[in-house]
Amino acid sequence: GRQADLTEFLNEAEVLAYYLEHLGRLEGDRELLSELDALGEVGLSGFLDVISQIDAVFVTALTRARLTEPYKSACSGVPRTSLSQTSVIGFHNAVRLPLPGLGNPRFHPPLWGNKSKGGASPVAGEKPPLDATLLATTRNAAEALWETEMDKLRDRAKGEGSGQLASASAKIREALTLLEGPAYAEVRSIWIEWRASREALRLWFFSAEEILADLRKIYRGERVVSVLLGGPPCQGFSRIGRGKIRSLREQKVHVQSDERTGDARNLLMHQYALFVAALAPSVFLFENVRHFQAEVKTPDGVFRATEVLAEAINRVSDDGLEFEVSSKIIVASRHLVPQNRERFFMVGIRRDLAERTGRPSPSDWCLALPDRSPVPLKAALAGLPKPVVTSRNPDRRGSTSDRVPVEELHIRGEGESYEYLEWIAQRGSNERKVRVPRLVDAHCARDSRPDDRAFFELLGPGKRWMDYRCDGNPLVQDLKSLVDWALSEEERGEEIAGLKPARLAEIASALDGSLSIRLLLDKIALPPGEVHHHLSSPNYLRKREGNHGDWLARLDAETASKTMVSHMGKDTYAFIHPTSPRTISVREAARVQTFPDWYDFGSVGLVDGYRIVGNAVPPLLSSQFAMRVAVLLELANAAKSAGQQVRQRRSPREPASPEHVQRS
Repeated sequence: GRQADLTEFLNEAEVLAYYLEHLGRLEGDRELLSELDALGEVGLSGFLDVISQIDAVFVTALTRARLTEPYKSACSGVPRTSLSQTSVIGFHNAVRLPLPGLGNPRFHPPLWGNKSKGGASPVAGEKPPLDATLLATTRNAAEALWETEMDKLRDRAKGEGSGQLASASAKIREALTLLEGPAYAEVRSIWIEWRASREALRLWFFSAEEILADLRKIYRGERVVSVLLGGPPCQGFSRIGRGKIRSLREQKVHVQSDERTGDARNLLMHQYALFVAALAPSVFLFENVRHFQAEVKTPDGVFRATEVLAEAINRVSDDGLEFEVSSKIIVASRHLVPQNRERFFMVGIRRDLAERTGRPSPSDWCLALPDRSPVPLKAALAGLPKPVVTSRNPDRRGSTSDRVPVEELHIRGEGESYEYLEWIAQRGSNERKVRVPRLVDAHCARDSRPDDRAFFELLGPGKRWMDYRCDGNPLVQDLKSLVDWALSEEERGEEIAGLKPARLAEIASALDGSLSIRLLLDKIALPPGEVHHHLSSPNYLRKREGNHGDWLARLDAETASKTMVSHMGKDTYAFIHPTSPRTISVREAARVQTFPDWYDFGSVGLVDGYRIVGNAVPPLLSSQFAMRVAVLLELANAAKSAGQQVRQRRSPREPASPEHVQRS
């Protein structure tokens, strides 16, 4: 595989060239690489060499600028925490500039970087002649990009954050003393020259009509993509994500905000459509959160993601590439996945292929998976021992790389749970060769505070934090009225029933819907030196329905699990094991997401392990879509082959009879 930023691709020609170059290197296809080297005046290799030269000159110039005394003095005067503030990092990422510092710049080349045959610092050769007007255009664009991103940073410096964001504006202002100062003016000048040269070269090479035409000729036979899968980041469309973005935009600290779409990551939909147009796959499949269908309010109006995506696909169709498209909300628990995960899916079947399948609406059929009874969570947890835990205590410390034995799953009978367990227990390619004991990695969970574990013990199956509140309880309301009356009766003296006014005020503040949770927490023995359970702080007690009242919840083994989410990387209190006083492990979350036991997380850390699981499309659900796509491709290929055989049997000189045409 190869990692790239999809927002960087200019047009269809660049997408095709990038894919074909990767395919040629991956498969060692010398014929393909030779055809690419014959493109245009310099060939793809020549283009890559010049890109590497431009990058090497940039790094050398930037290194020299960072060694000057004015730069070192200015950089040393800004705290490292300010230079590593999220928005400051976001600015440098947006313009592809190494982060400020006193050492050598850590340069991560953008698209096409480090791909030349000559290496990262090739011998300078003859550069293609670039039009002065083109260079002036890209230079102006670079200056505009710099100022746009700087304006965003200046705007965030004026914001008034709250909570963890309270110091964000101050840190940005400190960073701006360097970024707007004379020492960084040289960095800006070097960056503009690099950016302008690089973009001018890409435009010169990939905007030529003959380049796209030649790439279309090279893109043939087995090089053609059959299926394109994608799921642009969903944070901008998720229910929680949209609210968070609105809040952060108001505080002027959100790196991903965008005036047109509400979240810059939403623009990746357009890039998805660009890849569909460039690669012209037989089938494309698109996945996003359920709320992808909902409206997103932005400063410019209302943004409807489904309409924008449909419009982008229609624009592709305008160029002669037509798709039959269907979309649907898929509930994973109805399809052998033991979690109530709801996601938006869109599938497109190329029109010529759809007509050959013989089905009235193959795209609808592709999404029409048969409904099954839910698989309970207990099936996902079957055979797993106690997990290792991550802890600050060296005697208890574990990691995701630890491998633990799993009980052999003796699968008998029939039904959804058995089908699910057969999927989980399948052996990988290495395991099939030799029957070895079943071992899994990533069966690692976060350690919790002892007093929190004691609270976990009190939770019933499927119960959430907010389920233990007593909002609207008449007894609590009457007690609150009584205490308020006592506080208002000043003529009664300093104390009432032996209680001073200060104590009465404390009691009054506790007489709300959180009283029942306070009483549960008061039963728990506290660590030495603590007076109250830390979960009884106001920021926890105020959580209720509509205010993240499910932030702490116990799973129910007898039902399908709640949705696995990437937020588990930060906090797993919403995923407490159904029978043990702990949160679930990465492997348990992976089981719920239908990762087979042979899947190896390798050296991935705990946080990234949870994120990998939460961001995934359940593999067992993916396989069901894959089977349907495979059937459609097989039907279309069979129909095409049958038509070719009929034409071959007919003599070239023989005119086609009506009966012969009908058979074809």
